[in-house]
Amino acid sequence: MRLYIIAFILLISFSSRLVAQPYFEPSYEMLLKTAEKCAEDHDYYSAIDLFEKAFEKSTDLNLKVAIGDLYFKVRDFAKAQKAYERVLKKDKRKEYDDIRLAYAKVLKANGNYKEAMVQLNYIITTTKDEKEKEEATVLWKGIKLMDTFNQNVEAEIKPLGENVNSASAESSPVFYPDGTLFFSSFNRKKEIILDGDESDYHAKIYLSKRAGKGEFDKATALPALINRDKFNNSGITFTEDGKTMYFTRVKLKNNGVESSVLYAADYNGGEWSAAKEVTQLKSNFKIQHPCLGELFGEKVLYFSSDMDGGLGGSDIYYSTLRNGNFLTPVNLGNTINTPFDEITPFYYDGNLYFSSNGHPGMGGHDVFQATWTGSTWSDMINIGFNYNSSYDDFGLHFNQGGTSALLVSNRPYDSKIKMNNNASCCDDIFMINIREKVIELIVLVNDEKGPLDDAVVELINIGGKDPLLVDKKSNNAGNKFGFSLDGDKSYLIQVTRDGYYPDTLTFNTRGIFDDQVITKTIVLKAKPRSEDYDTYSINEPIRLNNIYYDLDKANIRPEAEKDLLGEKMLLNRCKNGIKCSEDEHRINRRTEFKIIAGPQTIEVKKSRLENTTQDKK
Repeated sequence: MRLYIIAFILLISFSSRLVAQPYFEPSYEMLLKTAEKCAEDHDYYSAIDLFEKAFEKSTDLNLKVAIGDLYFKVRDFAKAQKAYERVLKKDKRKEYDDIRLAYAKVLKANGNYKEAMVQLNYIITTTKDEKEKEEATVLWKGIKLMDTFNQNVEAEIKPLGENVNSASAESSPVFYPDGTLFFSSFNRKKEIILDGDESDYHAKIYLSKRAGKGEFDKATALPALINRDKFNNSGITFTEDGKTMYFTRVKLKNNGVESSVLYAADYNGGEWSAAKEVTQLKSNFKIQHPCLGELFGEKVLYFSSDMDGGLGGSDIYYSTLRNGNFLTPVNLGNTINTPFDEITPFYYDGNLYFSSNGHPGMGGHDVFQATWTGSTWSDMINIGFNYNSSYDDFGLHFNQGGTSALLVSNRPYDSKIKMNNNASCCDDIFMINIREKVIELIVLVNDEKGPLDDAVVELINIGGKDPLLVDKKSNNAGNKFGFSLDGDKSYLIQVTRDGYYPDTLTFNTRGIFDDQVITKTIVLKAKPRSEDYDTYSINEPIRLNNIYYDLDKANIRPEAEKDLLGEKMLLNRCKNGIKCSEDEHRINRRTEFKIIAGPQTIEVKKSRLENTTQDKK
């Protein structure tokens, strides 16, 4: 078997793949039965292969639904979208409306917010399933509110390099007090082959020392006293002095989490002691994503759990640490928790950061922030762009000074190492640097009627020898674009949008020494509607039907003078000696021209080509 490490979104998720191939052509029934068994065993990639082969024999749309669902599970959103679209395009009787919510989610993940809104509106107005309606409404609100989210241009985000990120999933990044990076990873570039010889395939805790600004040395695994064999070790948090580390050991069963238990290890003499189980929190519930923090003036441990009595899915709880003992966990309540999933809590400077797919956001899991007032949590907000994307974003962790942060995300990027050619399957760690001086550019794109969505804005540095593309952003759901600028630079903004002429604008940041917001509004001019114009290519005849001539005369009529460009051949049989009606002769009394040099195409207004004037004898 081959083991594909997919994600850490709910701690650990992975699937297996069959190696053995049959020596005969399997029947449709055998393919279907085997595919269903693979899906039940979370062997998603094998299930996809088998369902695809079955679809070749049957073309049953239910198989394509299964394929779309499986691609959704492994977070291959592009392929999931294609599978769902194929079904819905053929669904004339609305028999597959139950896949529209999943379809809307993959559209949203792929950044197709406008089409996602269409699907969500349809679901909200037609479904009789209240839970489905609630979830669709949350997704709809997230897109609707995107224009109100902070642009966070001061937060520069980039993925950590191959010394940290692998093709498999990384999770739980935290800064040790001295700046060393700790994180959990399977640390694999390729799939794991379970052939009897492969025994060491579990997630381990690694550390990587800082090599330079934004760079880290090659990661090394902690010793077996921490990384116990046959357990997935993850969920790291430290006391402020760095002398104690808490983490979780996770045991899996059928690719699901069977147990997740909290452990503690001490740091003495430059080494970590053997980890010991925190027995006060040993129970039948699972502890995931632990984080030390404060509440009501006491030290507490925040964590995520799906224990009984919650609001639904995974909720965030806290357990007070008093006199060296952890007390009974308490649910943080409905300001934080929803009927869906809340994960990866992180406490910093009176604020709780966590990820959720139950509050309105721009992606799957977004990062949110709530402020502790001394008696309650308030001002709960989506923290906005850069931190969040259309994908899954979680595990936010600031350093002690708040000048940089770590984030886990499955968002694609150019240098990403792909697992199974899937750019969004697996989570990587990103570094966020917070600028001290913030020069923010806000670009508003309008047309003559007002705000214009679905544009693409490119920010180009034109101060050097050659123009350099700094950033490129699209906004399918609004007209606002935020960029971070450097001082003493010259920039060009280039805006494009389908159906509109592109436009540019130049400016510079010379003489700006303090924080400043620069707002630029660009108004695009709409192109003529395509139905009003015909496009002709080089050497293609262009007929001007309203160039008319009086009978037996070579000079054109006055109303046709404005459209004269030349003459051409007959369009029908009416040559000399052939008896034709006057209407047939009139068709040949016209003017044509061709493009023989200059532009390759030209647009001509259709009204110029229409037969609008009658001949007079």
